[in-house]
Amino acid sequence: MKKITFLFLAATIMVGIMSCGKEEVKDTLPEFVKNDMELVWSDEFDQDSNEPNPENWDYNVGGSGWGNSEVQTYKMDRASSYVSNGTLKIVAHRNDKDRWESARLVTSFKQFFTYGYIEFRAKLPVEPGSWPALWMMPQHEKYGKWPRSGEIDVMEYATNTWGKKTYGTVHCKAGSGGNAVNSDYIEIKDVANTWHTYAINWTEDAITWYYDGEVMTEYKNPHREEANWEVWPYDKPFYIIMNVAMGGTLGGEIPKSTKKCQMEVDYVRVYQKKAE
Repeated sequence: MKKITFLFLAATIMVGIMSCGKEEVKDTLPEFVKNDMELVWSDEFDQDSNEPNPENWDYNVGGSGWGNSEVQTYKMDRASSYVSNGTLKIVAHRNDKDRWESARLVTSFKQFFTYGYIEFRAKLPVEPGSWPALWMMPQHEKYGKWPRSGEIDVMEYATNTWGKKTYGTVHCKAGSGGNAVNSDYIEIKDVANTWHTYAINWTEDAITWYYDGEVMTEYKNPHREEANWEVWPYDKPFYIIMNVAMGGTLGGEIPKSTKKCQMEVDYVRVYQKKAE
């Protein structure tokens, strides 16, 4: 894993103060993160280029439904994702043939982590049919193909399915898809126009979900003596994914009136325990 080391003072300043061109927003970082952890990697999307930093991000491209009957084709182009005014925009849109295109950015083989506090600050699309997600997948499928090696969904939001509620869960051999382990919902207000933070605290003992710095739910490692990986494959490196899907099993029906929708990401940050 490639790490970028920061002075903790600088990390604290970044959390509390937004750089030029960004809105000033509430600091929601939990106190235990400020006191016991350090920022090991982040993307603040402050670069001069309109392209996402290639040292951090790659793209999954193509269509075929992505296992969820999604209708969009993921592209690597400026119409589907770009950086401006200090934020990343992922834009799902109809092309000139009335087909949906979008972007799915990944840190696979570039930035991947085992344990830590992983936080996103974002504004979400609310258009019916949209399905934005901030999530993580295993860098190496140590325990086998999905869902055996795990999946961590930090945040999913699907207006057609859940209304104004966000969702966080994990998938593993013991539970996946509709039987995913420890899914939970929380109603949030004004996700499209107001910055909110979505995070997990991932340790050897539990994965805890946070919304605006407050605990949503928790999934505990049972530490079974045999085949613990079936319920806890979360002891290996995972990489980060950000995407906006359209339609599919959670996105649902897309009205003809929906032409475009956007997820805007202010930053992605990863904190880990300070070295003793």
